[in-house]
Amino acid sequence: MTDTADRAPPTIGKRIELTLRALVLGCLLAVIFTAANTYLGLKVGLTFASAIPAAVISMAVLRLFKDSTIWENMTVQTVASVGGAMSAIIFVLPGLVMVGWWLEFPFWPC
Repeated sequence: MTDTADRAPPTIGKRIELTLRALVLGCLLAVIFTAANTYLGLKVGLTFASAIPAAVISMAVLRLFKDSTIWENMTVQTVASVGGAMSAIIFVLPGLVMVGWWLEFPFWPC
């Protein structure tokens, strides 16, 4: 049996989640996934879940920094997946027009 107390990681007690680089990377991925989801939704009629690709991409990018943590990766994934999910508005707005709740929408502004 081995003693794991002397092999504790050096970041114990230092849980850094919210950093500037996590927010910038998350917002960048959110913009990319929102644009891709909106285009795909309007062109094909379906969207994709952006949480798993955001997690994989953020792991690859954050690996370039030596002091990055898994909690920072979680922040990037959360920001990117929420931003990618915002593209679902492409299904709500046409639905409101179809049911007649938003008939005053200016389709062809003069």
